[in-house]
Amino acid sequence: MDKYQQSSLLAAIFCSALLLLPVAAVQAAAENLFESEVVVANQSPGVRAGAMKTALRQVLVRVAGQDAVLDTEPARMLLENPAQLVQQYRYYTVPDSKPAVLKMRVRFDGEAVRSALQQQGVSYWGAERPDTLVWLAVEDRGKRYVVAADDGTDVYRQVEQAARQRGVPVLFPLMDLEDQSQVRFSDIWGGFFDNVLAASQRYNPQAVLIGRLNRSPSGAWSSRWQLDVAGKPSSWSDSRQQLAVLAQQGIDDTADILASRFAVSQSGGNLNTVSISVTGVDSLTDYARLGDYLGGLTAVVAVQVEKLADNNVQYALQLNGSLQDLTHTVSIGTVLEPLSPVSADMPGSFRLRQ
Repeated sequence: MDKYQQSSLLAAIFCSALLLLPVAAVQAAAENLFESEVVVANQSPGVRAGAMKTALRQVLVRVAGQDAVLDTEPARMLLENPAQLVQQYRYYTVPDSKPAVLKMRVRFDGEAVRSALQQQGVSYWGAERPDTLVWLAVEDRGKRYVVAADDGTDVYRQVEQAARQRGVPVLFPLMDLEDQSQVRFSDIWGGFFDNVLAASQRYNPQAVLIGRLNRSPSGAWSSRWQLDVAGKPSSWSDSRQQLAVLAQQGIDDTADILASRFAVSQSGGNLNTVSISVTGVDSLTDYARLGDYLGGLTAVVAVQVEKLADNNVQYALQLNGSLQDLTHTVSIGTVLEPLSPVSADMPGSFRLRQ
């Protein structure tokens, strides 16, 4: 057998093996999206029932991406009996809290929540969430600083807690010598964001949130925010009496903007079937990785391999939402890179990242 015949045989074996490999079609759902913590007065059944309802409300807002979900019929039905969705709950006392603070942590059935929302056409925001780098310049009655990772300040704690509640993955700059050489307090405060965005590249975030927080002599807080996602900025301002409320609202607004871009909905209960082409699939490992990734995306209901040729795989996908929704989701990941359409018959073209 010559080299040409050997390579052809290997290619045939490779393609046959690809077709035999299963392609996952499960919905992505990070487990902690369906967990919530609530402060409770005691462990009595009545208090527990109320805490479960509060926890479920938080989860519904987190996975729908908007608090308007609470006014929908699916949410009202789920909130009638939260206990039927509970997979696990436990109590714990917050360490070093004086007086002692008792909390209940609840985990709900994520698949049941997702199905209830999507079957009724309610938007759903799954595990594909952009890592958001947060630059915060704070002026606290004469004291000026930029919030750094794990610096222990009240601002850091409040923003991190608010982000955890809304399911927004955030990271803060180290503010080491490298960051300090590129970004000064005055850059953030004065709105010179080119330096900030350039310094952000070392962290490789999918979104950048820039905040300017000011505490007046009276103790009230005001803020200005800018969120940059894929080069598209959104800006807003706010004022609150308490830092915790200001931080929560800032993160709520951020989550609302992100969800408007990345959440998907199954309008009218109908699914869309689209074809996509992925190049750069050079091995069985690549194929398995790609199948797991596609099958795990929130927007993807089912995956079917249509065609194999060289290092290219063509799929038929059943989607909640549109191809544009899928492309937005893929753009914040590290597995696929969107390409320009190769033809009118193949509108979704991607390259597998190595």
